[in-house]
Amino acid sequence: MRLLREGLGLTPDQVSWASLGVTLAAAFEIATAHLGTGLILMAAGQLVDAMDGAMARIYQLSSPSGRKIDTIVDRLSEAAIFAAFAFTGLVGWTWVALALVAILLLTTISDRSHLDPGAKRFALYFGLWVPYPLLFKIVFGVNLAAYVVGLLVIDCVFQKKMDALGGDLDTVASRAAALEGASPTA
Repeated sequence: MRLLREGLGLTPDQVSWASLGVTLAAAFEIATAHLGTGLILMAAGQLVDAMDGAMARIYQLSSPSGRKIDTIVDRLSEAAIFAAFAFTGLVGWTWVALALVAILLLTTISDRSHLDPGAKRFALYFGLWVPYPLLFKIVFGVNLAAYVVGLLVIDCVFQKKMDALGGDLDTVASRAAALEGASPTA
């Protein structure tokens, strides 16, 4: 990390985009039936991807926009890799689409639920022992289940806040409306 930041002067965002470049090279290798090379490059891309967040924390460069870029790059990386697997016929396009939809659903709530099992690209390394269609079904199932559990977590947190306010939604809404009516307007 020191080499990337101090030696090359890279920002965490630049490292995020570099990880996408490595991952796109991995997707190309997988799509052209060079699975071993593709998986090695995918691992390299994931290592580079891990460095952006670490760099941001170490050098106190964390920002909401940086987290957004990291998330976008992660989803683009998964889409490229998954599409490469479908392109080569190792898995059907339907399971690629379903896995990506489940991942995108989870992404919409993971910041609020603080739940993300991370079972996305990593699962693909097990393709030597487990058929890829089954791995994509697992990626789909794990991410969809995490989405549902995440929604429950968000609901429980909301309910605790409601309980702390001493009432149900109608009571809290009534209090908020009463406060709005009592505040002077300009």
